[in-house]
Amino acid sequence: MINLKARETKTLVAVHGWAGALLGLLLYAVIVTGTAAVFANEIKAWSGGLLGTSEPLSQPLHAVLARLEAETPAQFREDLSLRATPAGNVWVFFHTDETINGARRERGILTTIGPEGRIVSRAEGFGNELAANDPFTALGRFYVDLHVRLHLSNPWGLILTGILGLAMLVAAVSGILMHRHLFRDIFILRGRDRLVGLRDLHSVAGTWTLPHAFVLAFTGAYLSFTIAVALPMLAKIAFKGDVRAMVTTLNGMPMVDPRPAASANLDDILSDARRRSDAPLLFAAWENRGRADARITVFPAPRRGDLSASRLIYNGATGELIRERPIVGTKPSLGASLLGLIGPVHFGNFAGWWSRAVWFALGAASAYVAWSGLNLWVRRRADQRGWRVIGRVTAWVGGGLPFAMAAAAAAYFISLPSLASVFWTPAAFLIAAALAVVPALRMRSIERVPPLLFGATGVLLMALPLLRAAAGGPNWRAALATGQSAVPVMDVLVALGGVACVLSATMALRTREPAAFEAGSFVQSAE
Repeated sequence: MINLKARETKTLVAVHGWAGALLGLLLYAVIVTGTAAVFANEIKAWSGGLLGTSEPLSQPLHAVLARLEAETPAQFREDLSLRATPAGNVWVFFHTDETINGARRERGILTTIGPEGRIVSRAEGFGNELAANDPFTALGRFYVDLHVRLHLSNPWGLILTGILGLAMLVAAVSGILMHRHLFRDIFILRGRDRLVGLRDLHSVAGTWTLPHAFVLAFTGAYLSFTIAVALPMLAKIAFKGDVRAMVTTLNGMPMVDPRPAASANLDDILSDARRRSDAPLLFAAWENRGRADARITVFPAPRRGDLSASRLIYNGATGELIRERPIVGTKPSLGASLLGLIGPVHFGNFAGWWSRAVWFALGAASAYVAWSGLNLWVRRRADQRGWRVIGRVTAWVGGGLPFAMAAAAAAYFISLPSLASVFWTPAAFLIAAALAVVPALRMRSIERVPPLLFGATGVLLMALPLLRAAAGGPNWRAALATGQSAVPVMDVLVALGGVACVLSATMALRTREPAAFEAGSFVQSAE
């Protein structure tokens, strides 16, 4: 039991309520999109349509790269990066650094390699733009970008999500401190009154998800502020804006030796990296190709049971291992170990499907906490016209965001055969969000708006596996044969999610709603 004076409790109620009222809808949006982003890699594999292999960097690549290099202009041969895509293919990017408006950018030729060295696509341009225009990963990227920076320009989107993480911490701490009978009431759901039930569900869900909320809030704020503020500031102050020089220094400055030298066999290096790491390889970066100081950095996935992985650095001329280093620095340290945990713990990808499933469930509960808390705060002021308007906005966002996300997925699959998914995915999201405004404005009882939109979301979710198949996506047998279990698993999960949405919406719409709230005469029961 937490004993606080009446004045302290009143202050905490105000802090808790206003923290949610001012940023509640944005926080709800970040949590909902983050719940989907937990399965970002699985969504990209499920929606990609280009079926590869389970470990694409394990296939022979040296001969394919030699052929691609011969077809690549000399100006782009300085550096090379290889990335395993979620769909099981390989992105090969021959590139060089160019200075644009005082900032270094990587420009080159991006080639997608499928199984057995088959060339899937090839394009020239800046690396970040080529990745952003890939139609086969548009859906997963859309969800991740919506979660990470709400599709706002850098660095403002990251700064906003960092602030939302801090607001989540404030709401969590104040909510626990003002709860008088914390450990008793988290197991109690009292009576049949809808208001009392809403408050109890809010308290129970908020308390059970408190550890998860702390983890998400802290790691999310850390990642946002580090990427948006700390690293750019460090690069500007200590390295005159040269990000590459900063990264090189933090990871150990290599010896400069521009003498020409033959290149090592990349297949041998990747094979050695797989043996040493005992895990699939995710990424490889080859700098200063054709020189004596060439370096190849290989990024493996974490070993089974580990939360983070080391990086393997090879001599690009001789193929010898130079050293194994942590995510930051040249030697293992407590700081490097802690930094290596931030990403896996935030996105829940540290224990395969099990951790993702737990993070998804806790994320859904946290989204309910944010949305129900804002509803409770609005109800306290339902006799004021301005707060009734906010109540309609809350109903629109609460049900409209999942509906718009499902509509974006449907539009992605419909437009994928024409390779127009990069445009139609966000366009469908905006159109669906606009359509969701209609019931939020027109329906007399705003209590019925979210269930109506959740029902529509469920119908779209159940249709997604069929739309995926109609768009030319792989069948389950072909997916399982190549180790892409994400395809059948996501089909089942999406369909079950659709059924759950429809059933919950049907039950809610059958319940008679009180007219008092809509009339503005609702008075909340005593604390």
